[in-house]
Amino acid sequence: MASSSSSTAPTQSPPNPEGPFFSDFGITDSGEFYAKNNPFQRSGPVGATERIAMAKNDKVIYVRVDMPGVPKECLYLTTFPDNVVFCGGLAPIVCEGDRGRLYGASYGLRSYKLRKPQVNISNGVATVKMKVSKQKSKTGTRCSNSPSWDEELKKDELSFYLVTHPSETEGPKETYGAKKVKEGFYVWVDMPGATNEKVSVGVEDGFVVFCGEAVNESNHEESGRTYKGRFGPFDVTKIGEIKTDVRNGILRMLIPEKADE
Repeated sequence: MASSSSSTAPTQSPPNPEGPFFSDFGITDSGEFYAKNNPFQRSGPVGATERIAMAKNDKVIYVRVDMPGVPKECLYLTTFPDNVVFCGGLAPIVCEGDRGRLYGASYGLRSYKLRKPQVNISNGVATVKMKVSKQKSKTGTRCSNSPSWDEELKKDELSFYLVTHPSETEGPKETYGAKKVKEGFYVWVDMPGATNEKVSVGVEDGFVVFCGEAVNESNHEESGRTYKGRFGPFDVTKIGEIKTDVRNGILRMLIPEKADE
């Protein structure tokens, strides 16, 4: 989503005089971030959520919610009175350098009755499926501080409101990070939807370059997403073989430093 600001987005994180930093952000021709929520995203839908209202006769609404780090066993869905659904997830600490994350988002329906909500998660992307009946509910719900999707939904004759924007309530807000550890550098990058087979890591001109591709998690998403960035510079003679792990929509890298001889 384009920014209204006339300033040019940075192409890298602040240079670190004592070590490597992130660079090669996804910048558009107009000098803005392609995706404000993830500077390494290059294509596909942007934002932490994507609402997909199906055809009028289907009476089904799908919502994509990015929850990097959350496995299936840590995802939960709760239904409250007045047609409100709460979807949450816990991203546990996997290895040294990790910080756990907690997600939570509420969704409300007005004018139509909600029935049988479902949620599934794959590769850090949760899909909330909400069926609605033609019978109007007696009470409506709306949070006065929530963004309204009224205009978008008029074509579907559904009044749908995002009560609370899906966000982290605990943990790091950034979608990437690096930490100096005993072995070298621990680096993580959020790539919701990406799998191990669709991620590549290599070294070019002294930088660790990472790329990832996320296919559609469901038939209801408009497209997949791509990611690319780099971390460095390094003296390539002083780093060992990079270890990678792609799990639940997060790329983790351990860049080992060789001991001085």
